[in-house]
Amino acid sequence: MGTSIEGVFTVEVKKLSELASQDEANTALSKVGSFERMYYAKYGPFTLGNIKFEIRLYPLGGLLQSHLCLLSNAEFVKKFGYITLYICPRNNNWYNSKGIDEKDFKPDAIGEGMGVPMVKFQDFRAEYWKEHSKDCLVFKLILGLILDDSKKVPSKPNKPEQAVHPDVKPPMEEPHRPTVCSSDLITTLLSGDFADIHFVVDGQTFAAHKAVLAVRSSVFRSEFLALQRELGQNSPVLISIQHVDALSFKYLLHFIYTDSLTTDFDELADPLERYHRLFIAAHLFKIEGLKLICEKKLTGAVTKCIPLTLDLINFQLPELLKIVQKDCDMKPEASPQLQK
Repeated sequence: MGTSIEGVFTVEVKKLSELASQDEANTALSKVGSFERMYYAKYGPFTLGNIKFEIRLYPLGGLLQSHLCLLSNAEFVKKFGYITLYICPRNNNWYNSKGIDEKDFKPDAIGEGMGVPMVKFQDFRAEYWKEHSKDCLVFKLILGLILDDSKKVPSKPNKPEQAVHPDVKPPMEEPHRPTVCSSDLITTLLSGDFADIHFVVDGQTFAAHKAVLAVRSSVFRSEFLALQRELGQNSPVLISIQHVDALSFKYLLHFIYTDSLTTDFDELADPLERYHRLFIAAHLFKIEGLKLICEKKLTGAVTKCIPLTLDLINFQLPELLKIVQKDCDMKPEASPQLQK
């Protein structure tokens, strides 16, 4: 049937109440199919054989839903099975929950909505753990994967029994620099040629290309799929961007198309405030490279006016894109030049 690999992995979930407090927002987001903006805590990455994965916990419907998300070599995984062990807070004994022996690895609703290889494997009742566990949940995942032997997976040493704490952040890295291809893309953006989506932000209109935005941002991809289900494949619409100012959206589009900021960005008035606003926009649309640039600038500048710890929980908002006009007949326009 296929090669089987197994491992045991430990997860410690701290500040359980903060995670569970996002349940209401996640419920609203899931109802509109905007899975990419749902709040979750992630643990990992772990490695089993040559399969890298992380564990995600989503507060949803009064539960903490745990998901297994593959980060590499997902095409090699055919089936999975699991057992979870957890410490009972009342007597500190280990108990095992009902797992599954073998199941096809097919993305669940959240994974399918985001286009990522992710499956749910365990639910924990949030109120019980908040009440009895001193705001902490510890569990072990005994995971088994069945691989597709028709595809060769390079072997790497297995590293089971890893304990991961979410407070430890990896070092920040600069994203790739722009290429000739990105130069052509920004020219297309500024000219408005072949634009098939239009946005309104603070009264300004921006023409863009859905394919580019969907490839670069999983949030745009999720929102466009939701619009497609509601309105059809080629229905023209005018979209209003919520919670982002026009100037930040201009620079966000520039980064999406070029993987870089404009050369004059640091010459803007109050650049730290502009980095702060752009960081929030990048967080909302999950443009990780731009987030890293902004975070590095903000944390590297010891300033009294902007806190180094940025609380983003308030920006997990259900409505980010809003239909302004359906079946509109808009002609492509060149995006306005960036205003300082």
